[in-house]
Amino acid sequence: MIARRAEPADLPDILRMGAAFHAASPVRQSIPLDTDSFQQFCKQAFDNPAVGFWVAADGDRVAGMAAAVIFPSYFNNTATIVQELFWWVDPDARGTGAGKQLIESIEQWAQKLDAKVVFMIALADKNEEKMQNVYARRGYRPLERTFIREVM
Repeated sequence: MIARRAEPADLPDILRMGAAFHAASPVRQSIPLDTDSFQQFCKQAFDNPAVGFWVAADGDRVAGMAAAVIFPSYFNNTATIVQELFWWVDPDARGTGAGKQLIESIEQWAQKLDAKVVFMIALADKNEEKMQNVYARRGYRPLERTFIREVM
């Protein structure tokens, strides 16, 4: 598996993986998947310099994806932050190096853009501890926790 920039031809695989990621994410309990919205986001992201978007592929098989956004810190607008939006590898492709390639793509993009820090996310699910260990091995440390509450 190698990571490369996502492109419009990858959209069918990205939509498939987006649906799988949403189904596995606790956010599904609060925000339903709208495939049209996700497709619109992806199409805009391909050409947006503030969004990095990658897929992990082995030949014609696309089995992972990641996206991140860069923005200035509100505490100091000279310090930019790269924040992961999503990071997914199909279950049957885990352990192939695809996930590592994708996170390295995010980190390399952050370095290229002179970002000060990278924020990565771990869902509050059965893999939370595993993801904490993955991040810790790469030098990440906990920053904060996000809480959700529906307001409707």
